[in-house]
Amino acid sequence: MPEKPSKTSDHQRLEEMLCHLTPHGAAVPYNVCFDSDHCLWVASKGGLFKFVVGSSGNQSKLVFHFKNEFPRKMAPYTQVLYFNSKIIYVCAEEKSDLSVFRIFSLDGTNEHEHIIDGKVQSVAISQNGDLYMTKQPTHGTEESAIWRSHIDHPMAWEEFCSTFDECFQSLCVYDNDTIAVAVVSSPVNLYSKQCIKWVATNDCRIIGSFSTSGKDNGQIFFPRCLQKHGDSLLILDKTGRIQKFTREGHFVEISAKIDDYIGNGFTIREDEAVVACSGIVKDEEGKTVCDDWVENIRLDGSRWTAET
Repeated sequence: MPEKPSKTSDHQRLEEMLCHLTPHGAAVPYNVCFDSDHCLWVASKGGLFKFVVGSSGNQSKLVFHFKNEFPRKMAPYTQVLYFNSKIIYVCAEEKSDLSVFRIFSLDGTNEHEHIIDGKVQSVAISQNGDLYMTKQPTHGTEESAIWRSHIDHPMAWEEFCSTFDECFQSLCVYDNDTIAVAVVSSPVNLYSKQCIKWVATNDCRIIGSFSTSGKDNGQIFFPRCLQKHGDSLLILDKTGRIQKFTREGHFVEISAKIDDYIGNGFTIREDEAVVACSGIVKDEEGKTVCDDWVENIRLDGSRWTAET
């Protein structure tokens, strides 16, 4: 039986957005971060973009870009991270099954580049510089792994933790001893079982798990981004909810809610989530257009639309 249509805010959110990406060619953004100068970096199928953020989307100024000339040929899940005055950027072409890992200075100088076998899905970095990575599943592969390297020697990837009959997807560093990772049973489809697992970084063991697949409070529906916030873990999934969980895996609240399927990734700035958004909306003339933007939402239970 088909689901009822979700209540959505389907207008082009020009007044609400923090940064309008479409005019700059930043097609289909997946991840965002802020650097030490409070500039916004966006990883998208269109490439890597740096903005000085204004008070509204039209006031944000593009100051650097590293463009992909053919965004439609790029794979999903482009990654961007800030660490110690460096920007880590990872992207892949859909057909090549190879990813490119780059490190940029804040002025846009490409300081390092190497090739990774497979299409990267998620990358995270700890305070001591340890890098963790998951890859998108390939057809016929039953094993999934988390890989580890270090910012000082980023080419030296080693298999850190592996699992069978399920896929590691989005991950984040909770602290130097623990990472959180979204796990989906394989083959990945609408009926896949899902949970969040904790992995110890010192001995590669899975030390706990929580949540189940679903759309009720405390359940997750294909997590797209995980971020630590204080002592809590925030999870954005395809329902547009940003849910808060304790370290023990207990559900606390829905900290924010945007439209379903719009948000691809987010970062945290003070007490708000800054979300990479992509979707089909209605412009000022009522025509449907594909739009890409970044929007902030307070983590106080705020919603784009009224709860129904």
